[in-house]
Amino acid sequence: MEQKLFKDHVMQFAILCRDIKKTTEAWAEFLGVPVPEIIISDTYENTQATYNGEPCHARIYQSFFDFDNIQFELISPMDDTPSVWLEYLNKNGEGFHHIAFGCKNMKETKRLLAEEGFPTVADGEYKGGRYAYLDTVGKLTMMLELLEND
Repeated sequence: MEQKLFKDHVMQFAILCRDIKKTTEAWAEFLGVPVPEIIISDTYENTQATYNGEPCHARIYQSFFDFDNIQFELISPMDDTPSVWLEYLNKNGEGFHHIAFGCKNMKETKRLLAEEGFPTVADGEYKGGRYAYLDTVGKLTMMLELLEND
Protein backbone atom coordinates (compact mmCIF):
# COMPACT_ATOMS: atom_id res chain seq x y z
CA MET A 1 0.00 0.00 0.00
CA GLU A 2 1.78 3.09 -1.24
CA GLN A 3 -0.52 5.77 0.12
CA LYS A 4 -0.10 6.83 3.76
CA LEU A 5 -3.48 6.31 5.42
CA PHE A 6 -2.60 6.57 9.09
CA LYS A 7 -1.30 9.18 11.46
CA ASP A 8 2.33 8.78 12.49
CA HIS A 9 1.82 6.53 15.50
CA VAL A 10 -0.10 3.62 16.94
CA MET A 11 -2.75 5.05 19.26
CA GLN A 12 -3.84 2.00 21.22
CA PHE A 13 -3.65 -1.73 21.75
CA ALA A 14 -6.37 -3.79 23.36
CA ILE A 15 -6.82 -7.05 25.21
CA LEU A 16 -10.08 -8.96 25.57
CA CYS A 17 -10.93 -10.50 28.92
CA ARG A 18 -13.89 -12.20 30.53
CA ASP A 19 -13.66 -10.52 33.97
CA ILE A 20 -12.95 -6.81 33.50
CA LYS A 21 -12.73 -6.01 37.22
CA LYS A 22 -10.27 -8.78 38.04
CA THR A 23 -8.15 -8.11 34.94
CA THR A 24 -8.10 -4.33 35.42
CA GLU A 25 -7.02 -4.74 39.05
CA ALA A 26 -4.31 -7.24 38.08
CA TRP A 27 -2.88 -4.92 35.40
CA ALA A 28 -2.97 -1.92 37.75
CA GLU A 29 -1.08 -3.88 40.40
CA PHE A 30 1.43 -5.15 37.84
CA LEU A 31 2.01 -1.64 36.43
CA GLY A 32 2.06 -0.01 39.87
CA VAL A 33 -0.65 2.49 38.98
CA PRO A 34 -4.09 3.32 40.39
CA VAL A 35 -6.95 1.11 39.22
CA PRO A 36 -8.67 3.00 36.38
CA GLU A 37 -12.42 3.45 36.20
CA ILE A 38 -14.35 0.71 34.44
CA ILE A 39 -16.81 2.27 32.03
CA ILE A 40 -19.68 0.90 29.97
CA SER A 41 -19.88 1.65 26.26
CA ASP A 42 -22.72 3.81 25.03
CA THR A 43 -26.06 2.54 23.71
CA TYR A 44 -26.85 1.81 20.09
CA GLU A 45 -28.93 4.98 19.87
CA ASN A 46 -25.72 6.99 20.32
CA THR A 47 -23.12 4.69 18.73
CA GLN A 48 -25.08 3.58 15.64
CA ALA A 49 -22.78 0.56 15.83
CA THR A 50 -22.79 -2.17 13.21
CA TYR A 51 -21.45 -5.70 13.22
CA ASN A 52 -21.23 -7.62 9.94
CA GLY A 53 -23.35 -4.92 8.32
CA GLU A 54 -26.22 -5.16 10.83
CA PRO A 55 -27.14 -2.92 13.77
CA CYS A 56 -25.18 -3.97 16.86
CA HIS A 57 -26.72 -3.47 20.29
CA ALA A 58 -23.84 -5.14 22.16
CA ARG A 59 -22.22 -3.18 24.95
CA ILE A 60 -18.84 -3.68 26.57
CA TYR A 61 -16.98 -2.91 29.75
CA GLN A 62 -13.77 -0.96 29.14
CA SER A 63 -10.85 0.29 31.19
CA PHE A 64 -7.93 2.35 29.92
CA PHE A 65 -4.33 2.73 30.96
CA ASP A 66 -2.78 5.86 29.44
CA PHE A 67 0.95 6.01 28.83
CA ASP A 68 2.94 8.89 27.34
CA ASN A 69 2.96 7.32 23.90
CA ILE A 70 0.04 4.86 23.76
CA GLN A 71 -3.20 3.77 25.37
CA PHE A 72 -3.77 0.23 26.63
CA GLU A 73 -7.44 -0.84 26.64
CA LEU A 74 -9.11 -3.79 28.36
CA ILE A 75 -12.43 -4.93 26.90
CA SER A 76 -15.02 -7.37 28.21
CA PRO A 77 -18.41 -8.05 26.58
CA MET A 78 -21.30 -7.32 28.96
CA ASP A 79 -23.39 -10.28 27.81
CA ASP A 80 -23.88 -12.74 24.93
CA THR A 81 -25.11 -10.18 22.38
CA PRO A 82 -23.25 -10.89 19.10
CA SER A 83 -20.35 -8.50 18.53
CA VAL A 84 -16.85 -8.27 17.13
CA TRP A 85 -15.53 -8.62 20.70
CA LEU A 86 -17.61 -11.65 21.73
CA GLU A 87 -16.92 -13.51 18.49
CA TYR A 88 -13.16 -13.00 18.82
CA LEU A 89 -13.17 -13.87 22.54
CA ASN A 90 -15.14 -17.08 21.97
CA LYS A 91 -12.95 -18.09 19.03
CA ASN A 92 -9.51 -17.11 20.39
CA GLY A 93 -9.91 -16.81 24.14
CA GLU A 94 -8.63 -14.02 26.32
CA GLY A 95 -5.70 -12.00 25.08
CA PHE A 96 -4.62 -9.57 22.42
CA HIS A 97 -7.47 -8.26 20.25
CA HIS A 98 -6.38 -5.29 18.20
CA ILE A 99 -3.98 -2.50 17.48
CA ALA A 100 -5.50 0.90 16.70
CA PHE A 101 -4.24 3.51 14.30
CA GLY A 102 -5.54 7.04 13.99
CA CYS A 103 -6.76 7.88 10.53
CA LYS A 104 -7.44 11.13 8.74
CA ASN A 105 -10.54 10.22 6.72
CA MET A 106 -12.44 7.20 8.05
CA LYS A 107 -14.72 6.68 5.07
CA GLU A 108 -11.91 6.84 2.50
CA THR A 109 -9.53 4.78 4.63
CA LYS A 110 -12.13 2.01 5.05
CA ARG A 111 -12.79 2.04 1.29
CA LEU A 112 -9.09 1.79 0.40
CA LEU A 113 -8.44 -0.97 2.92
CA ALA A 114 -11.47 -2.92 1.69
CA GLU A 115 -9.93 -2.81 -1.78
CA GLU A 116 -6.79 -4.35 -0.24
CA GLY A 117 -8.88 -7.24 1.14
CA PHE A 118 -9.51 -5.87 4.65
CA PRO A 119 -13.28 -5.50 5.04
CA THR A 120 -14.88 -3.56 7.86
CA VAL A 121 -16.58 -5.98 10.28
CA ALA A 122 -17.76 -3.47 12.88
CA ASP A 123 -17.93 0.27 13.28
CA GLY A 124 -19.63 3.00 15.24
CA GLU A 125 -19.45 6.39 16.87
CA TYR A 126 -18.20 7.55 20.25
CA LYS A 127 -18.23 10.96 21.86
CA GLY A 128 -15.67 12.88 19.85
CA GLY A 129 -15.13 10.47 16.97
CA ARG A 130 -15.67 7.13 15.32
CA TYR A 131 -14.12 3.67 15.15
CA ALA A 132 -13.97 0.75 12.74
CA TYR A 133 -12.65 -2.79 13.11
CA LEU A 134 -11.19 -4.41 10.02
CA ASP A 135 -10.74 -8.11 9.37
CA THR A 136 -6.97 -8.21 8.98
CA VAL A 137 -6.43 -11.46 10.88
CA GLY A 138 -5.64 -13.61 7.84
CA LYS A 139 -2.82 -11.38 6.61
CA LEU A 140 -1.72 -9.38 9.67
CA THR A 141 -2.56 -12.01 12.35
CA MET A 142 -4.70 -9.57 14.38
CA MET A 143 -7.65 -7.22 14.12
CA LEU A 144 -6.99 -3.63 13.12
CA GLU A 145 -8.97 -0.73 14.55
CA LEU A 146 -9.21 2.70 12.97
CA LEU A 147 -9.88 5.72 15.18
CA GLU A 148 -10.85 9.12 13.85
CA ASN A 149 -11.22 11.86 16.42
CA ASP A 150 -13.03 15.09 15.65
